[in-house]
Amino acid sequence: MFRYAFTVLTASFSLIAALSAPALAAREPCPPPGTVAIRDDGARLEFLGEDDAEAGLCVIRRGDQEVKLLFGLWAPPGPDIGQARAALAALLAGAPGTQVSLSEHVATDTWHETWRRGDEEEVVLAGGRRRAIRLERTMRMSGPVPLAAEVTYWVDAETGVVLKATHRHVAGLRLPYRDLVITRLDRRG
Repeated sequence: MFRYAFTVLTASFSLIAALSAPALAAREPCPPPGTVAIRDDGARLEFLGEDDAEAGLCVIRRGDQEVKLLFGLWAPPGPDIGQARAALAALLAGAPGTQVSLSEHVATDTWHETWRRGDEEEVVLAGGRRRAIRLERTMRMSGPVPLAAEVTYWVDAETGVVLKATHRHVAGLRLPYRDLVITRLDRRG
């Protein structure tokens, strides 16, 4: 249980560190290699492209660390990511209102996420305005250490980089999230 909870929490923390995701089905699953995003805390995120060994895994460098996230959104706790890949691909290819769910049961815990695709919105960065797709994520874990949280992402429609994320603790265990904003996005590296 704790290994799974730690994996999920680590994956969630890595998500905040990486902040990338594809917004349009016609695009590649990851932001173009060489894209650089600067977060509001000064962190520099360099997008390296898709992992050669696993379709849909985006490789992101932050400082001297690299993380790999499925479509830049989620790190599945197990080795079989096929179901998660199919669900998130359907979400990203869908119209506003598309909703998908992911569940995992390990030992005494059940982890459940619901993702909903919202409307296209405009996000204002220091460098200008960007078109973004809103994704709403609801997380619930039941078991000895329950939690409930909600996250909203605004994903750049052109590059797939998450431009903004807001987090809301609902109940139980508090995840190590904070609200984030990208202040600069550069496709030239």
